[in-house]
Amino acid sequence: EMKDRQHFLEGLITAHNNRRLIHGSPPLRWSEDLAASAQIWAEKLAKQAHITYCELSGVGENITFFPPSIDPETAVEHWYAEHEKYEFETPGWQNGTNYFTQIVWKSTEEIGIGVGQVRLLNDSNENIGTIPNSKNRSYTLAQDGEMVVVAFYRPSGNNNRAGQFNVNVRKPVQLTKPT
Repeated sequence: EMKDRQHFLEGLITAHNNRRLIHGSPPLRWSEDLAASAQIWAEKLAKQAHITYCELSGVGENITFFPPSIDPETAVEHWYAEHEKYEFETPGWQNGTNYFTQIVWKSTEEIGIGVGQVRLLNDSNENIGTIPNSKNRSYTLAQDGEMVVVAFYRPSGNNNRAGQFNVNVRKPVQLTKPT
């Protein structure tokens, strides 16, 4: 059980909104129904110990397994750090920048977050090491104890229709993060 779950979730929202401010995007509002869906998904991913995407219609998602000691600021910075690779001069879908672009996507209004913890040693998971075709898996299993953070966003970002990236992913309007 996460000691201070509410504090952790609030920290994640604050970390998102501080970074959105840098790019001239309005703050995200918390959505209870997105959070409920994200929590169900986080618990599923914690059980299976690898990432799959939920693909709810109209919902964007950022999902990562983190070390158990992760703090909200570091988690969001891990996603946001992709901004270093994003070419603002050629706006559009760019490989390895989708976490960043979803965080700052201007027309996204709501966020809901779920958190799960990997417990590989549960009775229910005793066969996790013998998943069929494990030699051919395209993913690595998360470590025992790791936290999975599932953030759902609505409306979803990363819409590749003409002009959308240009409007929604803006260059920083201020260079320093607010303290």
